[in-house]
Amino acid sequence: MWLGFGLVFGLSSLKGLHFYNPAVPMFETVQSILIFKRKQNLVFRLSFPMLGFFYMVNLDVAFSMWFFSLFSLLVRGFLTVFNIHVTENLGIYGSPSPIFAHLGMGAIGVLVALSIWTGRTHLGEVCQKAIYGSPEIDDGNEILSYRAAIFGILIGLIIMGGWLTLSGIPVAMTIIFLTATFVIFIGLTRIVAEAGMAEAVASTIGSSFTISSFGARSLGVEGLTAMAQTYVWSADIRTFVMASAANGLKIMDKTCRHSRPLFWAMMLAVITTMISSIWMLLNLSYRHGGINGNSWFFSGGAKAPYNYIISLLINPPDTNWLGWIFKSVGSLVMLFLMFMRSRFLWFPFHPIGFAIGPIWIMDQIWVTVFFAWMIKLIFLKYSGMKLYRNARPFFLGLILGQFTCNGFWIVLDLLTNHRGNQIFWI
Repeated sequence: MWLGFGLVFGLSSLKGLHFYNPAVPMFETVQSILIFKRKQNLVFRLSFPMLGFFYMVNLDVAFSMWFFSLFSLLVRGFLTVFNIHVTENLGIYGSPSPIFAHLGMGAIGVLVALSIWTGRTHLGEVCQKAIYGSPEIDDGNEILSYRAAIFGILIGLIIMGGWLTLSGIPVAMTIIFLTATFVIFIGLTRIVAEAGMAEAVASTIGSSFTISSFGARSLGVEGLTAMAQTYVWSADIRTFVMASAANGLKIMDKTCRHSRPLFWAMMLAVITTMISSIWMLLNLSYRHGGINGNSWFFSGGAKAPYNYIISLLINPPDTNWLGWIFKSVGSLVMLFLMFMRSRFLWFPFHPIGFAIGPIWIMDQIWVTVFFAWMIKLIFLKYSGMKLYRNARPFFLGLILGQFTCNGFWIVLDLLTNHRGNQIFWI
């Protein structure tokens, strides 16, 4: 573990030293080449913490993620070379290609629908306990009673729906938007919990799905403007509370005898983080000027939803029927992959890879996922589980070393009054 820690801490610190003194050589972790007549960028990024995380991921999941990521890049490259353009504007989040954005949305919809169908018996018991208080159904080991959970969900959705409607979004579009958003949330949560991934991004977001599927005019000017406000909680969700809670519950099953206090610990974490982050953001912005802050968090990311909405106000698109066709194709492909996965052990493609492989973040880290998959495959094939388990501390050290190094240089930059020294992005 300390070997992995020291390796990453040392190599990443070269980047910090290079910022202070350019004469110090920097270990570069990213290169790229232009392919398909120099029209498509192929990125080779070595991310040490992602290498550590994906070493723990199921082999078929890791293989499917880098495979479908490369497949989507090849498709995009061929379309560009043959001058076939799908120009729909879905905003900056999700898949770089509208085709794979729609395919992925269809896929994640099927994933959630089949998950609900598979758990229909349990979910029926939950509702029965919540409504009738059936004593034969035990919810004593849950962090909330089933009644509190069900009515909490209903009250929360009513408040959210009312807020969005009062902000200017029509009632029908509010229902569609919330449905799509929670389909994405639930789907990503299952993906994170099942695959063991550190982060996951959907192929599209709820607002883009709503606008593309039903047209910009169905929301009106006020509705489109209100949609921009939803980006703060429903757009750039590489990590989000539902997935964190799911992982917390997995840990609880093996470690906690009394589960109810965990709910209040989660709520305390959410409230504390929300208050402190809002205070810090406003304090930094007014004290130093947001324009002097991080270029993405204070400028690029902050302007992105409004730039997207402005483009829709200037040129409002109608319902994209081609997008519905791609969603249907994505649903069928996902059904096929899930069927094959459940029936044949030899089938190498995992449905999760198709759902979230062709996204922007995988364009950046596909080669890291490939290395993690290849190393784990070699270990398991030629040395078995023993070598895999013995090597785990090294890969955990890669994760610890990177984030410890980041924290070290943040403190050092604070003490020396430097800014802009970015050690690690992804």
